[in-house]
Amino acid sequence: MTTKPTGLAAFTRNRGAQASSPEAPAPKIGRKRAQGETVALTVRVSRAEWARLHQLAVAEGVSLQSLALNGLSKVFAEHGLPPITQ
Repeated sequence: MTTKPTGLAAFTRNRGAQASSPEAPAPKIGRKRAQGETVALTVRVSRAEWARLHQLAVAEGVSLQSLALNGLSKVFAEHGLPPITQ
């Protein structure tokens, strides 16, 4: 009996299982997303929070992209992980 994956595992493929399982579906051909060196990421915030973020970015003289990456790097550091390289 196999168990259904949960959490992040539910959205990822087990490549080892696919290679050994003849019933595994073939990968989709023609996928265009997330294949380049840079991958786009969308974050949704309310208009009021966007205005606050925009004001902070302007005041600091940086882009919202830089603010986001710096914030995510700090979260990684809090967990003892290496920062995001820019």
